[in-house]
Amino acid sequence: MKDEQTTCTPCEQNFEDNINELVDQVEDYTRKDRMRKEREVEEAFAADKEPKR
Repeated sequence: MKDEQTTCTPCEQNFEDNINELVDQVEDYTRKDRMRKEREVEEAFAADKEPKR
């Protein structure tokens, strides 16, 4: 969404482009893709919770 009263800085435009790209990628996910990503995230956070020696 672009505000007609202000202009976007290059940084803001880059951020918006990145968000739009991520949304487009997620919209194409199948159920199998989602399950694989959920496992990947759970495993990553589980590794953080392992006790340090």
